[in-house]
Amino acid sequence: MKKTTGMLTKMVGRSVCGLLAAGLLAVAVMPMQAAADEEETQPKTITEAETGIVTFSTDYPGVTVKPGGTSTFTLYITNTGSEETTVELGVEDLPEGWEGRFKGSSNEISMVHVGAYQKKENSPSLSYSLTVPEDTKEDTYTIHLSAKGGDVDEVLELTVKVDAEEKKIGAGDFSTDYAQQEGVAGTKFSYTTTLTNNSSENMTYSLSAEGAPEGWNVTFTPSDTTTATSSVPVDAGASSTIKAAVVPAQNVTAGEYPITLVAACAGETLELPVTVRITGTYSLTATTPTGNLSASAYAGESKDVVLSIQNTGNIDLTAISLKAQASTDWEVTFDQDTINTIPAGESLEVTAHITPAKDAILGDYVTVITASNDAVSSDCALRISVQNHTGWGIVAVVIIAFLVLGLVLIIRRFGRR
Repeated sequence: MKKTTGMLTKMVGRSVCGLLAAGLLAVAVMPMQAAADEEETQPKTITEAETGIVTFSTDYPGVTVKPGGTSTFTLYITNTGSEETTVELGVEDLPEGWEGRFKGSSNEISMVHVGAYQKKENSPSLSYSLTVPEDTKEDTYTIHLSAKGGDVDEVLELTVKVDAEEKKIGAGDFSTDYAQQEGVAGTKFSYTTTLTNNSSENMTYSLSAEGAPEGWNVTFTPSDTTTATSSVPVDAGASSTIKAAVVPAQNVTAGEYPITLVAACAGETLELPVTVRITGTYSLTATTPTGNLSASAYAGESKDVVLSIQNTGNIDLTAISLKAQASTDWEVTFDQDTINTIPAGESLEVTAHITPAKDAILGDYVTVITASNDAVSSDCALRISVQNHTGWGIVAVVIIAFLVLGLVLIIRRFGRR
């Protein structure tokens, strides 16, 4: 009986101790749980919930340029937070003599507004244009761009390799499928060219031609217009089709004429060599210096008529002979029957001595002068008007007057009888 009572007493004691221990544990855990619940209900800090992470990046942090060349880096600023901010842009480690600027759209900028939850595709239009001096030594240079403001302190490292032998990355292109064309004098030559802007910026190219001879005309007309222009805008990564019209001078001689078409923008000059080949054309014109093809002469007397023998082709003419066809018993001679040479585009004056027949009656006669060589000929038809001398006309009038006067006197004298 005493043994049973003792065991019961021990069991009760153990149960009381267990309950006390559980109560103490509950008392200890409750403040900890309350603190945890309170922590969950408290708002997060601005840095974690609002500012997020701002990054400053570019797709191509390493480029190669020539001395004197330029390069443009397209930049991106992203934000994973809900807090908007504004950062100030800067550059560090820029080598002496180098020039660089930040551009937003078409303006030079120094600060950028960063929107909330701004992704790369929503990043504002931002770039950094870099110009390398002509005397820069070949080497690899490092530049650091910074974006700082508030809790943002981002630095972007750029690597620029200066190499005189390598073609500049992003260089444009100016080309045509048919760079050599030929035709006779008077032909209008047309070159269809393609101007490509491989940079990341929109560019406006000025258009010109170098090496065109004096008197030639070169014009540029974009494919989307009918008006000639001296400049054309080309978007980044796009191309423009431009028609270059070349009109030679009227007196151009045969031969090959190299011309360089030029498209230039800031930091870049593109050259397109083309060739115009003028083929030989023979052309000769016989006329007078004034263009007047009529003259007056007296029967049996020589009349001098000055002729202009013109080489209107683009090849020198040699061994040009002069001949004449006139009325019967007329005589035509020249101060030179043969012309040794007339250069292309030039002329020579020759005098024709025309003598009508002694018995030629009054009136108009046609005398044809022909200038020719083995390749070409030209006719000049002169209208020669044969006239009487004015002195003989006066004598005739006087004689007639005396005859009339004598007739009047005779009538008066014998009429009275």
